[in-house]
Amino acid sequence: MFVFSYFKEDDEKLYLACSEDGYQWQEWNGGKAIFGSSVGTTQMRDPFIIRGGDGIYHLVWTDGWRSRSIGYARSTDLLNWKGAKLIPVMEHLPQTQNTWAPEVFYDEGAEAYRVIWSSTVGEGPRNHRIWSVTTTDFEKFSEASLFFDPGYNVIDACVADLGESYLMLFKDERGVNEPGTDFKAIRSCLFAKDGSDRPEFHDTSGLLTAPLTEGPTLYAIERDGATEWMMLVDGFQDHYYGAYRSYDLKTWQNVSEEVSLPKGVRHGAVFTR
Repeated sequence: MFVFSYFKEDDEKLYLACSEDGYQWQEWNGGKAIFGSSVGTTQMRDPFIIRGGDGIYHLVWTDGWRSRSIGYARSTDLLNWKGAKLIPVMEHLPQTQNTWAPEVFYDEGAEAYRVIWSSTVGEGPRNHRIWSVTTTDFEKFSEASLFFDPGYNVIDACVADLGESYLMLFKDERGVNEPGTDFKAIRSCLFAKDGSDRPEFHDTSGLLTAPLTEGPTLYAIERDGATEWMMLVDGFQDHYYGAYRSYDLKTWQNVSEEVSLPKGVRHGAVFTR
């Protein structure tokens, strides 16, 4: 079963929806919030859940627009969450403006979980890069280091395991008024499973989605012996959710009309239960 974690524009808490086929989604908990933050700013944006090797679900989230920490809690059943705390990933760099959209993947090369997020470090207009820390227990963390810097403004990184390598989706955050850009849309790239804190990224794609989309999440649907890759994105300006399908992770088809999501979802992430 697929599970989708998200927040709502008018209620910054954890909501969940489920799907058997990856297309039709139903709200959990009668459409009510599952969990709200009591730490930091008490805002909860961009909730992301990963199931650990021990069966525990680990939740991370954006703690407001200007926090230098990210939120964390854990659960064994997705309904009851405990251990809420802030992880001070960028507190040692006081010039950090924000810490947005944390996600987690198990980094095989590092033999640890790697938490990734976007931050602007320094004064002036926001100019994000992707940063990371590693942890084996969500108690002790490495010092934050720069993970992905393509030379331009990027946010909302999402990593998928392809077996021999990792694929990363990210939002090209350059604005519509910058020379040569019409973006704020999603690209992809690849990197090796070597455990590096700053891996070499290659095969960066062109724009995969419509302009003014963000918060990509990627999941695989196995059907009739073939793998369908589904990417959901938040159409943040026009308040809609989009869906794109691919069979090779290179060519993408807009299939938004085939996917049904609960109303009001914002910047979510899909995982398998």
